[in-house]
Amino acid sequence: MERWFSRITMFWMLFLGEVQSQDWTKCSTGCTCDGNKMSVTCNGLKNVPNDIQKDAKELNLQYNKLSSLPRTAFHGLNKLTYLDLNYNELQTLPAGVFDELKNLETLWIQQNQLQTLPAGVFDQLVELDELYLNRNQLKSLPPGVFDHLTKLTYLGLRENQLQRLPDGVFDKLTNLKELYLSTNQLRSVPQGVFDSLSSLSTISLDTNHWDCKSCDILYLSQWIRENGDIVKDSSGSYTDPDGVTCQGTMESVNKITKENTFQAGCPTTTQQMATSPASTTTTETMTVREKQTKPRMKIFQEELFSKASIFFCQVIFTQHVSLVVIHILAEIPLLHIVCVVRKP
Repeated sequence: MERWFSRITMFWMLFLGEVQSQDWTKCSTGCTCDGNKMSVTCNGLKNVPNDIQKDAKELNLQYNKLSSLPRTAFHGLNKLTYLDLNYNELQTLPAGVFDELKNLETLWIQQNQLQTLPAGVFDQLVELDELYLNRNQLKSLPPGVFDHLTKLTYLGLRENQLQRLPDGVFDKLTNLKELYLSTNQLRSVPQGVFDSLSSLSTISLDTNHWDCKSCDILYLSQWIRENGDIVKDSSGSYTDPDGVTCQGTMESVNKITKENTFQAGCPTTTQQMATSPASTTTTETMTVREKQTKPRMKIFQEELFSKASIFFCQVIFTQHVSLVVIHILAEIPLLHIVCVVRKP
Protein backbone atom coordinates (compact mmCIF):
# COMPACT_ATOMS: atom_id res chain seq x y z
CA MET A 1 0.00 0.00 0.00
CA GLU A 2 2.78 2.38 0.90
CA ARG A 3 4.51 1.59 -2.39
CA TRP A 4 1.37 2.49 -4.38
CA PHE A 5 0.95 5.71 -2.44
CA SER A 6 4.54 6.66 -3.19
CA ARG A 7 4.06 6.05 -6.91
CA ILE A 8 0.83 8.08 -7.04
CA THR A 9 2.53 10.96 -5.24
CA MET A 10 5.44 10.95 -7.69
CA PHE A 11 3.02 10.87 -10.63
CA TRP A 12 1.16 13.95 -9.39
CA MET A 13 4.39 15.82 -8.73
CA LEU A 14 5.56 15.17 -12.27
CA PHE A 15 2.14 16.14 -13.68
CA LEU A 16 2.00 19.37 -11.70
CA GLY A 17 5.57 20.17 -12.75
CA GLU A 18 4.65 19.70 -16.39
CA VAL A 19 1.59 21.91 -16.04
CA GLN A 20 3.68 24.59 -14.38
CA SER A 21 6.27 24.51 -17.18
CA GLN A 22 3.48 25.23 -19.65
CA ASP A 23 1.83 27.99 -17.64
CA TRP A 24 0.92 30.58 -20.28
CA THR A 25 -0.39 33.02 -17.71
CA LYS A 26 3.20 33.89 -16.84
CA CYS A 27 4.70 35.72 -19.81
CA SER A 28 8.16 37.20 -20.24
CA THR A 29 8.56 40.89 -19.39
CA GLY A 30 7.76 42.99 -22.46
CA CYS A 31 5.90 40.14 -24.15
CA THR A 32 2.34 38.97 -24.56
CA CYS A 33 1.40 35.32 -24.70
CA ASP A 34 -1.44 33.45 -26.36
CA GLY A 35 -1.74 29.95 -24.96
CA ASN A 36 -4.34 28.96 -27.54
CA LYS A 37 -2.02 29.72 -30.45
CA MET A 38 1.08 28.81 -28.45
CA SER A 39 2.56 32.13 -29.56
CA VAL A 40 4.71 34.81 -27.90
CA THR A 41 5.01 38.42 -29.12
CA CYS A 42 7.58 40.85 -27.69
CA ASN A 43 8.01 44.57 -28.33
CA GLY A 44 10.46 47.32 -27.37
CA LEU A 45 13.24 44.93 -26.35
CA LYS A 46 17.00 45.12 -26.82
CA ASN A 47 17.57 41.50 -25.90
CA VAL A 48 15.75 38.22 -26.47
CA PRO A 49 14.09 37.06 -23.17
CA ASN A 50 15.58 33.89 -21.70
CA ASP A 51 12.32 32.68 -20.11
CA ILE A 52 10.15 32.20 -23.21
CA GLN A 53 7.81 29.21 -22.93
CA LYS A 54 9.68 26.13 -24.12
CA ASP A 55 6.62 24.74 -25.87
CA ALA A 56 5.98 27.92 -27.89
CA LYS A 57 5.37 27.33 -31.59
CA GLU A 58 5.40 30.96 -32.71
CA LEU A 59 7.79 33.72 -31.64
CA ASN A 60 7.30 37.24 -32.96
CA LEU A 61 10.24 39.59 -32.28
CA GLN A 62 9.65 42.15 -35.03
CA TYR A 63 9.88 45.89 -34.36
CA ASN A 64 12.34 45.54 -31.51
CA LYS A 65 15.83 47.01 -31.10
CA LEU A 66 17.86 43.85 -31.42
CA SER A 67 21.34 44.73 -32.70
CA SER A 68 22.85 41.33 -31.96
CA LEU A 69 21.84 37.85 -30.87
CA PRO A 70 23.64 35.53 -28.46
CA ARG A 71 24.42 32.12 -29.89
CA THR A 72 21.97 30.56 -27.41
CA ALA A 73 19.13 33.02 -28.05
CA PHE A 74 16.73 30.29 -29.23
CA HIS A 75 18.17 27.22 -27.57
CA GLY A 76 15.51 25.09 -25.91
CA LEU A 77 12.79 26.39 -28.24
CA ASN A 78 12.83 23.29 -30.40
CA LYS A 79 9.05 23.34 -30.97
CA LEU A 80 9.09 26.66 -32.82
CA THR A 81 7.64 26.52 -36.31
CA TYR A 82 7.56 30.30 -36.89
CA LEU A 83 10.17 32.96 -36.02
CA ASP A 84 9.91 36.64 -36.99
CA LEU A 85 12.96 38.92 -36.60
CA ASN A 86 11.83 41.62 -39.03
CA TYR A 87 12.52 45.31 -38.48
CA ASN A 88 15.41 45.04 -36.08
CA GLU A 89 19.02 46.24 -36.25
CA LEU A 90 20.83 42.95 -36.74
CA GLN A 91 24.14 43.29 -38.58
CA THR A 92 25.15 39.65 -38.40
CA LEU A 93 24.01 36.29 -37.07
CA PRO A 94 26.14 34.16 -34.75
CA ALA A 95 27.06 30.69 -35.98
CA GLY A 96 24.75 28.06 -34.49
CA VAL A 97 22.02 30.50 -33.45
CA PHE A 98 19.31 28.42 -35.19
CA ASP A 99 20.78 24.98 -34.52
CA GLU A 100 18.01 23.78 -32.19
CA LEU A 101 15.11 24.97 -34.36
CA LYS A 102 14.78 21.71 -36.25
CA ASN A 103 10.99 22.12 -36.63
CA LEU A 104 11.09 25.70 -37.91
CA GLU A 105 9.04 26.21 -41.08
CA THR A 106 9.08 30.00 -41.53
CA LEU A 107 11.94 32.41 -40.80
CA TRP A 108 11.66 36.16 -41.33
CA ILE A 109 14.81 38.33 -41.13
CA GLN A 110 13.73 41.18 -43.40
CA GLN A 111 14.53 44.85 -42.93
CA ASN A 112 17.66 44.42 -40.86
CA GLN A 113 21.28 45.39 -41.54
CA LEU A 114 22.76 41.97 -42.28
CA GLN A 115 26.01 42.32 -44.21
CA THR A 116 27.20 38.72 -44.07
CA LEU A 117 25.90 35.27 -43.19
CA PRO A 118 28.06 32.74 -41.32
CA ALA A 119 28.72 29.49 -43.15
CA GLY A 120 26.28 26.78 -42.10
CA VAL A 121 23.93 29.17 -40.28
CA PHE A 122 20.84 27.46 -41.79
CA ASP A 123 22.14 23.88 -41.88
CA GLN A 124 19.89 22.55 -39.09
CA LEU A 125 16.68 24.09 -40.44
CA VAL A 126 15.79 20.94 -42.35
CA GLU A 127 12.01 21.62 -42.21
CA LEU A 128 12.23 25.24 -43.37
CA ASP A 129 9.65 26.15 -45.99
CA GLU A 130 10.03 29.94 -46.30
CA LEU A 131 13.13 32.12 -45.78
CA TYR A 132 12.85 35.91 -46.00
CA LEU A 133 16.17 37.82 -46.24
CA ASN A 134 14.87 40.80 -48.23
CA ARG A 135 15.95 44.38 -47.52
CA ASN A 136 19.29 43.78 -45.87
CA GLN A 137 22.84 44.72 -46.91
CA LEU A 138 24.13 41.34 -48.04
CA LYS A 139 26.99 41.68 -50.54
CA SER A 140 27.74 37.99 -50.93
CA LEU A 141 26.56 34.54 -49.85
CA PRO A 142 28.71 31.75 -48.40
CA PRO A 143 29.08 28.70 -50.68
CA GLY A 144 26.52 26.03 -49.84
CA VAL A 145 24.55 28.32 -47.52
CA PHE A 146 21.21 26.84 -48.69
CA ASP A 147 22.32 23.25 -49.31
CA HIS A 148 20.41 21.75 -46.36
CA LEU A 149 17.15 23.59 -47.04
CA THR A 150 15.80 20.91 -49.35
CA LYS A 151 12.14 21.63 -48.42
CA LEU A 152 12.37 25.36 -49.12
CA THR A 153 9.63 26.74 -51.40
CA TYR A 154 10.22 30.50 -50.94
CA LEU A 155 13.55 32.38 -50.88
CA GLY A 156 13.60 36.17 -50.71
CA LEU A 157 16.91 37.98 -51.41
CA ARG A 158 15.64 41.15 -53.07
CA GLU A 159 16.82 44.64 -52.10
CA ASN A 160 20.26 43.63 -50.92
CA GLN A 161 23.70 44.46 -52.36
CA LEU A 162 24.59 41.09 -53.86
CA GLN A 163 27.37 41.43 -56.43
CA ARG A 164 27.68 37.76 -57.33
CA LEU A 165 26.21 34.33 -56.58
CA PRO A 166 28.34 31.31 -55.62
CA ASP A 167 28.50 28.44 -58.09
CA GLY A 168 25.74 25.91 -57.38
CA VAL A 169 24.15 28.06 -54.68
CA PHE A 170 20.62 26.84 -55.60
CA ASP A 171 21.49 23.29 -56.66
CA LYS A 172 19.75 21.56 -53.72
CA LEU A 173 16.57 23.65 -53.86
CA THR A 174 14.56 21.36 -56.11
CA ASN A 175 11.29 22.26 -54.32
CA LEU A 176 11.78 26.01 -54.57
CA LYS A 177 8.80 27.76 -56.15
CA GLU A 178 9.59 31.45 -55.60
CA LEU A 179 12.99 33.15 -55.85
CA TYR A 180 13.43 36.91 -55.56
CA LEU A 181 16.74 38.46 -56.67
CA SER A 182 15.60 41.89 -57.87
CA THR A 183 17.22 45.15 -56.78
CA ASN A 184 20.74 43.91 -56.17
CA GLN A 185 24.07 44.60 -57.91
CA LEU A 186 24.37 41.38 -59.90
CA ARG A 187 26.29 41.70 -63.18
CA SER A 188 25.89 38.07 -64.22
CA VAL A 189 25.06 34.67 -62.77
CA PRO A 190 27.16 31.48 -62.81
CA GLN A 191 26.67 29.05 -65.67
CA GLY A 192 23.79 26.67 -64.87
CA VAL A 193 22.86 28.36 -61.59
CA PHE A 194 19.10 27.96 -62.19
CA ASP A 195 19.17 24.58 -63.89
CA SER A 196 18.24 22.57 -60.77
CA LEU A 197 15.18 24.67 -59.91
CA SER A 198 12.70 22.25 -61.43
CA SER A 199 9.73 23.50 -59.34
CA LEU A 200 10.26 27.23 -59.89
CA SER A 201 7.12 29.19 -60.79
CA THR A 202 8.25 32.76 -59.96
CA ILE A 203 11.57 34.57 -60.22
CA SER A 204 12.41 38.29 -60.08
CA LEU A 205 15.61 39.53 -61.75
CA ASP A 206 14.92 43.18 -62.56
CA THR A 207 16.85 46.19 -61.26
CA ASN A 208 20.31 44.66 -61.27
CA HIS A 209 23.55 45.73 -62.97
CA TRP A 210 23.42 43.14 -65.77
CA ASP A 211 26.61 43.47 -67.82
CA CYS A 212 25.62 42.75 -71.40
CA LYS A 213 29.15 43.46 -72.68
CA SER A 214 30.40 40.28 -71.04
CA CYS A 215 30.09 36.78 -72.43
CA ASP A 216 28.89 35.74 -68.97
CA ILE A 217 25.47 37.23 -69.75
CA LEU A 218 24.69 34.66 -72.46
CA TYR A 219 23.54 31.95 -70.04
CA LEU A 220 21.09 34.31 -68.31
CA SER A 221 19.83 35.65 -71.65
CA GLN A 222 19.07 32.18 -72.97
CA TRP A 223 17.53 31.08 -69.66
CA ILE A 224 15.12 34.05 -69.66
CA ARG A 225 14.10 33.31 -73.24
CA GLU A 226 13.29 29.73 -72.29
CA ASN A 227 11.57 30.60 -68.97
CA GLY A 228 9.99 33.98 -69.68
CA ASP A 229 6.61 32.82 -68.37
CA ILE A 230 7.90 32.70 -64.77
CA VAL A 231 9.87 35.98 -64.81
CA LYS A 232 7.96 38.44 -62.63
CA ASP A 233 8.60 41.64 -60.73
CA SER A 234 9.53 41.86 -57.05
CA SER A 235 5.88 41.84 -55.95
CA GLY A 236 5.30 38.53 -57.69
CA SER A 237 3.18 40.05 -60.45
CA TYR A 238 3.85 38.98 -64.02
CA THR A 239 6.22 41.22 -65.95
CA ASP A 240 7.39 41.07 -69.53
CA PRO A 241 10.93 39.60 -69.66
CA ASP A 242 11.92 42.85 -71.36
CA GLY A 243 11.81 44.37 -67.87
CA VAL A 244 15.16 42.69 -67.15
CA THR A 245 17.48 45.17 -68.86
CA CYS A 246 21.20 45.70 -69.41
CA GLN A 247 23.04 48.14 -67.17
CA GLY A 248 23.17 51.62 -68.70
CA THR A 249 20.73 50.83 -71.51
CA MET A 250 17.14 49.79 -71.96
CA GLU A 251 18.14 46.78 -74.03
CA SER A 252 16.54 43.57 -72.77
CA VAL A 253 18.87 40.90 -71.46
CA ASN A 254 16.84 38.22 -73.23
CA LYS A 255 17.73 39.78 -76.61
CA ILE A 256 21.48 39.37 -76.12
CA THR A 257 22.65 36.47 -78.28
CA LYS A 258 25.97 35.34 -79.68
CA GLU A 259 24.64 35.60 -83.23
CA ASN A 260 23.16 39.09 -83.39
CA THR A 261 25.47 41.16 -81.18
CA PHE A 262 29.14 41.83 -80.58
CA GLN A 263 29.10 38.62 -78.50
CA ALA A 264 29.94 36.65 -81.65
CA GLY A 265 33.43 35.96 -80.28
CA CYS A 266 32.10 34.28 -77.16
CA PRO A 267 32.47 30.52 -76.74
CA THR A 268 29.40 28.32 -76.97
CA THR A 269 27.82 26.89 -73.83
CA THR A 270 29.57 23.56 -74.50
CA GLN A 271 32.94 25.26 -74.84
CA GLN A 272 32.37 27.25 -71.67
CA MET A 273 31.62 24.14 -69.66
CA ALA A 274 34.60 22.29 -71.11
CA THR A 275 37.01 25.12 -70.42
CA SER A 276 36.00 26.14 -66.89
CA PRO A 277 32.94 26.86 -64.70
CA ALA A 278 33.27 30.57 -65.43
CA SER A 279 32.73 32.04 -68.89
CA THR A 280 35.56 33.83 -70.67
CA THR A 281 35.06 37.51 -71.25
CA THR A 282 37.56 38.54 -73.94
CA THR A 283 39.38 37.14 -76.95
CA GLU A 284 42.65 37.83 -75.12
CA THR A 285 41.56 35.57 -72.27
CA MET A 286 40.80 32.77 -74.73
CA THR A 287 44.26 33.15 -76.31
CA VAL A 288 45.91 32.83 -72.92
CA ARG A 289 43.85 29.73 -72.13
CA GLU A 290 44.80 28.12 -75.45
CA LYS A 291 48.44 28.82 -74.69
CA GLN A 292 48.08 27.27 -71.26
CA THR A 293 46.91 24.00 -72.79
CA LYS A 294 50.39 23.41 -74.28
CA PRO A 295 52.95 21.53 -72.19
CA ARG A 296 54.99 23.95 -70.13
CA MET A 297 58.30 22.55 -71.44
CA LYS A 298 57.24 23.17 -75.05
CA ILE A 299 56.31 26.77 -74.24
CA PHE A 300 59.66 27.22 -72.52
CA GLN A 301 61.58 25.83 -75.51
CA GLU A 302 59.73 28.04 -77.97
CA GLU A 303 60.34 31.18 -75.95
CA LEU A 304 64.02 30.31 -75.39
CA PHE A 305 64.62 29.73 -79.11
CA SER A 306 62.88 33.00 -79.99
CA LYS A 307 65.01 35.03 -77.58
CA ALA A 308 68.22 33.30 -78.71
CA SER A 309 67.50 33.90 -82.40
CA ILE A 310 66.85 37.60 -81.78
CA PHE A 311 70.15 37.91 -79.95
CA PHE A 312 72.18 36.16 -82.66
CA CYS A 313 70.50 38.14 -85.40
CA GLN A 314 71.32 41.39 -83.67
CA VAL A 315 74.94 40.30 -83.29
CA ILE A 316 75.21 39.32 -86.96
CA PHE A 317 73.66 42.45 -88.45
CA THR A 318 75.52 44.89 -86.21
CA GLN A 319 78.76 43.08 -87.16
CA HIS A 320 80.05 42.90 -83.61
CA VAL A 321 81.76 39.63 -84.38
CA SER A 322 84.32 38.56 -86.97
CA LEU A 323 83.33 37.52 -90.48
CA VAL A 324 84.44 34.00 -89.65
CA VAL A 325 81.87 33.71 -86.88
CA ILE A 326 79.19 35.15 -89.14
CA HIS A 327 79.93 32.55 -91.81
CA ILE A 328 79.82 29.79 -89.20
CA LEU A 329 76.49 30.98 -87.86
CA ALA A 330 75.15 31.32 -91.36
CA GLU A 331 75.86 27.61 -91.89
CA ILE A 332 73.01 26.87 -89.44
CA PRO A 333 70.06 26.76 -91.88
CA LEU A 334 67.21 27.50 -89.50
CA LEU A 335 69.06 30.38 -87.85
CA HIS A 336 69.97 31.77 -91.24
CA ILE A 337 66.35 31.75 -92.33
CA VAL A 338 65.22 33.41 -89.09
CA CYS A 339 67.82 36.12 -89.41
CA VAL A 340 66.88 36.80 -93.03
CA VAL A 341 63.25 37.14 -92.01
CA ARG A 342 64.11 39.39 -89.08
CA LYS A 343 66.58 41.54 -91.04
CA PRO A 344 65.44 45.18 -90.89
